[in-house]
Amino acid sequence: MPLPTTSKWVDCSLFHPEFTRRLEALFADPRIRGKVKIVSGGRTYNQQKALYTKYKNGRGNLAANPDRRFGPKGLNGVGIWRGSWHMQQIDSWVYACDVRLSGGLKWGTFHDIAEDYGIKKTVPSENWHMQPRYTTEWFPAPALDEGYLIPPTPPVEPVLPDFNAIVAMIHKVGEALEIRPLRRKSVGDPVEMMQRRLADLDFNVGNPDGKFGWRTLHAVRNFQRVERLQVDGVVGHKTWDRMWGVED
Repeated sequence: MPLPTTSKWVDCSLFHPEFTRRLEALFADPRIRGKVKIVSGGRTYNQQKALYTKYKNGRGNLAANPDRRFGPKGLNGVGIWRGSWHMQQIDSWVYACDVRLSGGLKWGTFHDIAEDYGIKKTVPSENWHMQPRYTTEWFPAPALDEGYLIPPTPPVEPVLPDFNAIVAMIHKVGEALEIRPLRRKSVGDPVEMMQRRLADLDFNVGNPDGKFGWRTLHAVRNFQRVERLQVDGVVGHKTWDRMWGVED
């Protein structure tokens, strides 16, 4: 079931799958059902950078530097976590959310119930900030299935993904775009894949939602302009390949 949020702009798609599973179970608990919503979800590096730049220019609230490192140190001597808990970590997942209560639900009651599902308040001054893990360990989740096994702790140095499979997928999508390019009003996984790539390249697409809207159109045009491609806002094979650094 979709997680309850206060706005369509709250992005829960970046949560680690185990975090999502715990949240779904928590929000289904009859003691709090309908009384809790997520007010702040995950952010890409690009989104965190925009918030930090705005803060540094005196035009926004306090925001963490996306390039800072904190927490337990890895083999390279720096913290294994980066930026903000709300930002994608080195394994591409987010491990924090902020919630809002309603219906007379008290924070103490909510925290007690959430802890049963392995989700805890981790910032003493912020009742609303919740996480399923704080350092390298996942919190125990006694309310979940009996015999539930806590997911194994990821290695300090992240396991490299299957780059050959990723490259093959990029080529496969690019070939499909020769026949049916992405353009405004296109929807689906290739659009979201494109949005996340543009965000990584520092082009503002807003919330990567798989919908080719006006903000995505402007980002595509800006990318094409920088790369000296035809500026038409249409993502065909050539624009797609350039996004991923594929040789023409």
